[in-house]
Amino acid sequence: MPYIKTGGMLPDDYGLSLTVFASQATAEAPIKAGQLLKFDTAAGYSVLKVADGDAVQAIAKHDVSSPDAPLGVYVLGFNRNYVAPYSGTVAVGNSVVADGSGGLKVAGAANNTLVVQVNDDNTCEFLA
Repeated sequence: MPYIKTGGMLPDDYGLSLTVFASQATAEAPIKAGQLLKFDTAAGYSVLKVADGDAVQAIAKHDVSSPDAPLGVYVLGFNRNYVAPYSGTVAVGNSVVADGSGGLKVAGAANNTLVVQVNDDNTCEFLA
């Protein structure tokens, strides 16, 4: 039987990765590879640097020095991203639950979901 190592870091293709934007990235204060990040609840597919006490939700894969430059991130705490229709009003940063009609609605309390984009076709993209 061949040797199988357990534990340790996994290759990128074993986890969820996304392309996002980092509104705080500037030439003077770039986002560096390995920077700990959280999702920005004010903008779709956007991240911010974490502050003291913030939950870490993503890690930068490479450096960016402009808010307009795409940034690859490793996503933490979520396994998948998915798009689904929603009922009512949904916003970036909301947690969602099933609405009983094949779609989603805003959750009454935070859960392990996060809306990262609300689309014009009455669907939202969320992490779960």
